[in-house]
Amino acid sequence: MVTPLRESMEDMDTMDGMDFAVRRWSERAMGGKMLPMFRNFTISYARKNIRMREVRPLSFQRQSVAFVLSEANRKIPLAAGNVEFDMTPVIEYGERVIAEIKAREGKRSDEDVTRMAVHKNLSAFYLKTIAHVVYHVPVMNSILEWTPIRDGGTLYEFEDICPSFTVHTKQGVLAPVVQNPHQRTQIDVANEMRILTRKARRTDMNELYRRCALEYVGYALREFDFSGFAGAWLWAKSTLWPEPVPENMRNVPEDEKLRPKEVIGATTTIANIGMSVDGWQTISAMPPTFTFGWGIGHIRQLPRIIDGAIVPRQIVTMAVVFDHRAMDGGDIFPFVEVMNGYINNPERIFEWKPGDPI
Repeated sequence: MVTPLRESMEDMDTMDGMDFAVRRWSERAMGGKMLPMFRNFTISYARKNIRMREVRPLSFQRQSVAFVLSEANRKIPLAAGNVEFDMTPVIEYGERVIAEIKAREGKRSDEDVTRMAVHKNLSAFYLKTIAHVVYHVPVMNSILEWTPIRDGGTLYEFEDICPSFTVHTKQGVLAPVVQNPHQRTQIDVANEMRILTRKARRTDMNELYRRCALEYVGYALREFDFSGFAGAWLWAKSTLWPEPVPENMRNVPEDEKLRPKEVIGATTTIANIGMSVDGWQTISAMPPTFTFGWGIGHIRQLPRIIDGAIVPRQIVTMAVVFDHRAMDGGDIFPFVEVMNGYINNPERIFEWKPGDPI
C-alpha cells in the first residue's frame, strides 16, 4: 500500500510546526489517508499527474540529516577548495613494509597482519595524519559560536582532536568519532576504526539518532537555546511514531552498538566516499559542530613532471570546506605544507609512538 509522505524539510524550514501538525492530525483522523491540503503545490501537482513508483516516508535519521544540512546551507558562508597531494611516497613505503613482512620466515603475528592491512587501506593513515595536521594548524580544530547581537561571537579552538569518519551502512551514513589519534599509534587508531565500523553496521540509526537528539535537547533546555527546539520536535515525532527496528538489529547487545558519545562531539570530520568512487566530491560543514571538514578522494595514477621528466605518480584529491565566518583562507594555507611533510615522510605517521614529536 502506498503510504503518505511525512513531514518534508521544506515544511520544517518554517519551524512553526503547524503545517505538519495539521497534516498529521488530518491523516490520523482520515484513517491513514492524507487530506488534499497543506502541501507544496509542486508536490501536489506531481502526485496528481505523474505516476509514482514508491512513496517512502523519511526516517528520523534522514530527517535529522536533512535538517542539519538545511541549516548549514542557510546560515554558513562556506569556502571550499580541492588540493592535490602526491601519495607516491606513502604507496612506495607501504610496498616496502609489506615486502619485508612477507619475506620473513615463520607464522606472521597479528601485529604484522595489521601492519600490512594499514598499508593496503589508508583510511587510518588519513585520519591520523589529519589529526597531526590540525595539531599544528589549530584553527582547523575549532567551533564557532556566532552570536552577533550578544557579544559578536566566539571561536573555540580545542585541545582535544576528535575527528569523525564516515561509515556507509544499509540505513545510511554514520560518522563515529576517534579520540585524539595524534597521541596514539597507527595500529591503535586502525583497530579502533575497525571496531567502530563494525558497531556502526550493527546499530539501528534511528534509535541512535533519537538518543543523540535527547542528549542535545537536554543541553538546549538548560541553556534556553530555542534553536534546539526544532531538533526536539523531530525527536518527539520519531518517538511518537517510531520506525520499526530492522530484524537483524533487534537483539544486538548494547556493547556491540554505537553509543551517543561515540558519534557526537567531533571537532572535524573526514568524508571518504571518494576512496570507493572515483571522481571529485564536495562536503558541507555542520553547524555548529565544527568549522572545517575534509573529503578524501580516490588515488589515481596521473602524469606529473619530476626533474623535467614526465613520470607516473599516485595522486589524491582532498576537498576542504570551512566556515568563512571563523577564518580566512590565509589562516589555513599552512596545512598544505604540513600535510606534505607527513606524506613525504610517511614513517612519521606509521611508526609514530608515544613520546615522538607530533
